[in-house]
Amino acid sequence: MTFRLAVGLMLAALLSGCSLSPEKPVADYQLAERQYLQQQRQWAFEGRLAVADDKDSVTVSISWRHDERKDDIELVGPLAQGRVKILVNDGQVEIDDGETRNVYHGEPEAVVTEQLGVDMPVSALRYWVLGVNAPQPSYVEQQGGFYQSGWLVRYREMQKVDANWLPKKITAEKDKARIKLIVDQWNLS
Repeated sequence: MTFRLAVGLMLAALLSGCSLSPEKPVADYQLAERQYLQQQRQWAFEGRLAVADDKDSVTVSISWRHDERKDDIELVGPLAQGRVKILVNDGQVEIDDGETRNVYHGEPEAVVTEQLGVDMPVSALRYWVLGVNAPQPSYVEQQGGFYQSGWLVRYREMQKVDANWLPKKITAEKDKARIKLIVDQWNLS
């Protein structure tokens, strides 16, 4: 690969991550003003996800579609290497890595942690990505975010989507686990 082509690819990758929508400073984040989003029945987003702990780290592209009945999450590794589809509904988790498809019963967090080796609070994340706490369990509001289920969730940047301000950059930390999510595109229909 020539130097010029490599630089062109890097610039294209950087520019594709840029957002043309206006951004809102984190200082303006107010959890109480956002509680109506807990009732959002359907949404989807595409972005980038980084998950790390003291042993390992992984960065993937993420596409997440949510409706009242299910969460459909697709993770794709760098340069489209490795694709995992996770379907969560009615107390079961289906994981399809392209070679095998397995169905597991139980709490989504436990299944994902055991099967993928990453601590990912799937049930709470479906609320956190909207910029609100999960309805249960309790939470403690913090500047720019909140604590819930042992996780410190912070919103680094918000973006205008229709009439709403939704997260663009989110971090969640618990012990040595860290999740960083950058949402490139939202769809609330």
